[in-house]
Amino acid sequence: MKKEIKKYEEIFTKKNFKLSVIIFSIAAILITIVSNIHIDPYIKKFIIPVLVLIFSYIFVLEEIKVVKNRKAYLYLIPILLALLSYLFIKIDESNMVLNIIFIPIVLSIFLLTLVNEKYDLSRKFMLNFFRIFPGRLFSNLRYVDLLKKEKNVPKNKNGFNIFIGCLIGIPIAIVILILLSSADTYFSTFIDSIITFIKNVLNLNNLVPNLFILLGSFIVLFSVFVNILKNRNQNKKEQKLRVANNSISSTILIIINFVFVLFLVSEISKLTVNFLHLPVEYTYAEYAREGFFQLLFVTIINISIILYFVYYTTVIKENKLVKNLLLILVTFSILLIFNSYYRMFLYIGAYGFTVLRLQVVLFLLMELILFMVMVKKILNGIKHNDAFIFMVVIVSTYVLNVYLCSKTFIELINKI
Repeated sequence: MKKEIKKYEEIFTKKNFKLSVIIFSIAAILITIVSNIHIDPYIKKFIIPVLVLIFSYIFVLEEIKVVKNRKAYLYLIPILLALLSYLFIKIDESNMVLNIIFIPIVLSIFLLTLVNEKYDLSRKFMLNFFRIFPGRLFSNLRYVDLLKKEKNVPKNKNGFNIFIGCLIGIPIAIVILILLSSADTYFSTFIDSIITFIKNVLNLNNLVPNLFILLGSFIVLFSVFVNILKNRNQNKKEQKLRVANNSISSTILIIINFVFVLFLVSEISKLTVNFLHLPVEYTYAEYAREGFFQLLFVTIINISIILYFVYYTTVIKENKLVKNLLLILVTFSILLIFNSYYRMFLYIGAYGFTVLRLQVVLFLLMELILFMVMVKKILNGIKHNDAFIFMVVIVSTYVLNVYLCSKTFIELINKI
């Protein structure tokens, strides 16, 4: 630990960790108190803890002066929009689950970007947010040792003085409370409810769960804080691209593209023989949903293949044939998206929108935009940071999904 402290000695100081322990202890107590209030479970178990976490980290990081990139605060817009969507509209249960996945990921990127000077989302940088949590969840607690008293330091009498102040102040406060309670019935009821709540929290049946919540909240808050400090000021290194074999790459892409040629011929044949009419043996549901989700998975596979060749290898710069084959694969992928759109809107036309169907429409739109970005990258390259563009597209689509894919909005568009 001494080597690590020396490496980060400008931030791994007793003062910084003392502040963090105080703030995160208060935050953990607040989370524990809220967990005992009789309110919506999603609010007290997810929304409030995340809000407490966000503002605790912002306060501590600003106070210890490690914030290097305030543009990162823009990430709070989609984070808060997604987090508070439950309060603004009645979001679908699927979006509640997606929020639990989406928000921690974007929050991790926000915190890392906040303490790193470069506003960059390179591949290596994006991998760092996995180190935020749950990496070294318990081992980071050893940094609490920094709070131990240093040798040859005069004893601080603040603790004794606070004790004396409590001895004098508490009896006076009790007398004032009794007088005010007798003077105001509403205030008396208010104080009684606070005392009842405290008794419930300290109840033996609730004591063990509350201790787990308290300790668990503190461990997560403190450990993630240490990981943020360890991953600050990351030096961006140029990503070493692999030299892919041209013959192997072109052979793989030719085989994949040939499969899509067969599929395209089949689809054209279906449309020309029976143009825009359902096959006699099919119902709307069978025809529209036949293989629909398989087509979605195929486009995801295509995205993975294209991303690998474009961002992990030098092959598109070295071989024109591979470059053209990738463009053909992108074209087939876009055709698959339109095919999926056709099937989905055929189904929607017959049975109307549902939350899942609208989510699929938005997901297909996101895929379409991502493929267009890839076309730009393959042809001319992208002047701006690629990963940031992908992030904007994905995050924007997700926020649209949260607010549009609700029962209220679905009922509205089905009436139109």
